Amino acid sequence: MGTEQSSEMIGEIVGEDFNSLLKKGVDFFKKNEYIRLLAHYDGDGTSAAIILTKLCVRNGKKFHLGFVKDLSPEGFSKRIEEEPNLPTIIVDAGSDQIRFLKDHTDNIMVLDHHFYSPTDNRALNINARDFSIDGTREACGATMAFIFALAVDEENKDLIPYMLSGCIADKQDMGGFRGINEKLIEKYGSGLTKQHTLSLSGQTILDAIVYSIEPFFKGLTGDLENTKKALDEMKIDPDKNLDSLTENERNKLTSFLTYKLSIQGCQSEAMSYIERDEFFLDDGLTASMLSRIIDANSKNGDNNIPVEYFLGNTSLRDEMMGNLKKYDTKLIDYILRSMKSMTQEKNIQFFYAPGSEMAGAISGQLMLYLANQTKPIFGFNAGETQTLISSRGNRRMVERGLNLSSVMSECSQKVGGSGGGHDIAAGGSIPKGTERQFIELVDQMVGLQLK
Repeated sequence: MGTEQSSEMIGEIVGEDFNSLLKKGVDFFKKNEYIRLLAHYDGDGTSAAIILTKLCVRNGKKFHLGFVKDLSPEGFSKRIEEEPNLPTIIVDAGSDQIRFLKDHTDNIMVLDHHFYSPTDNRALNINARDFSIDGTREACGATMAFIFALAVDEENKDLIPYMLSGCIADKQDMGGFRGINEKLIEKYGSGLTKQHTLSLSGQTILDAIVYSIEPFFKGLTGDLENTKKALDEMKIDPDKNLDSLTENERNKLTSFLTYKLSIQGCQSEAMSYIERDEFFLDDGLTASMLSRIIDANSKNGDNNIPVEYFLGNTSLRDEMMGNLKKYDTKLIDYILRSMKSMTQEKNIQFFYAPGSEMAGAISGQLMLYLANQTKPIFGFNAGETQTLISSRGNRRMVERGLNLSSVMSECSQKVGGSGGGHDIAAGGSIPKGTERQFIELVDQMVGLQLK
C-alpha cells in the first residue's frame, strides 16, 4: 500500500491537521537511511520502541535504540549531544524537553502525549494534545508510535498488540478504552479476540492472587498462607487454574475480591480492575500479560530483552519471563514497605522508595489500592546528586482541580530542578538535599488546587 493512501486512511481517524503533520513525519522517516530511536524507559515507552524498531526493520532502515531516564534539561541535552548529527525519533518523551536544545533540532522528530511548553526550534513535534486528544486517557506513547506506523503503511496494523501494551502500562484501559485509542481498536483490532474475564493471571488460582499487583489485595497479595486460607473457606481448590473454575466458584471469588477492595477504601477506578475486557493475542498471550512482561523488564533495566524477543530472538523467552517473576516479587515487597513508611502532610503524602527506578510503580499501586484516597502521593528516589520524584493522584482529585504536571513543573523549578507529565501522574528531579523545601512547596500548591 502506498504511503499516500495509508496516510489518508489514518487521516479519517485523526483528522486533517494531525494527518498533515504525520505526512511530514513519514517524509522524515523515508528520507533517512539510518535513524536513532530514543524512547522513555517505562512500559509505554518500551512498547512504543517495539513498534518503531519493527517499523525500521520492515522498511530496511538501519537503526539503534536507546532509552531515556533523565528528562532534566541537562540530562536530556547531554543524551542528544552524544550523537547530535543523527536523525533522531524520540517517543513517549521529548515534547517538553526539546526546548532545552539549542542546535541540531532540525534532525529530530518527536512522538509524544505529555503536557509541554512550546518552543521555536525546528524539531518536528507530533503531540496528541495539539489535536484536542487527552494524552492522559486517550493516547499514550505507544498510541502515537502505532498511528505513525499506520501513516507509513496501513499493513502495520498488526502492531496493535504493542499499542494495547503501552495503553495498559499507562493505565489508559482503566474503565475501558476511549477516544483515539478506542477508535484505533475498533478499526484495526478485528484480529483480536475479546473476552470479559477476571483480572488475574497465573498457572494456578493461588499464584494468580498471591502475585496479583493489578489489582493489589491487602492481606492476600504477597501472603501465601492468608490466600490459601481464604480459598479454603470458599472451598476453591488453590491448584485449579482460572479457566477450570465453575461459574459458582468464579462468582464467589469475584464477590470476595470485590469486597476486599471495597474495605481497602478503593474508588471506582481501582474497582474496575477486578474484571476487564481482555484481548487475547495470536501467540497465546493476553494484552495485559504482554504489558506486564514489557513493563517488568523495562523497570528491571532490561528494556532491550522484550524488544529483541519480539523482533524474533526467541532464545530470550526464559530470561524475559524470569524478569517478570522477579519484578513482581520485588514490587510487592516494596509496596508493602513503602506503605508502612508513608509520611502524611496536610495535603499530600510521601515516601522514599526502597529501590531505584521503582518510585513510579510503587506510587501508582499505593494510590489505587492502599493509601489515603484524598491526598496525592509523592515517591522519592534519592541518588548521589539528584532525587527523582514520581507523583500520582486519582480521578476524583483531578475533577476537584489537581494538576500534578503543573505542580511538578513549578515546584521543582523553584528548588533548581525540573518536571512535568500529566494531571493525574507526573515526575521530575530535584537537587539532593532540597526535598523538604520541595515538599513544603508542593503541599501548599496542592492545597490551593484542591481547595
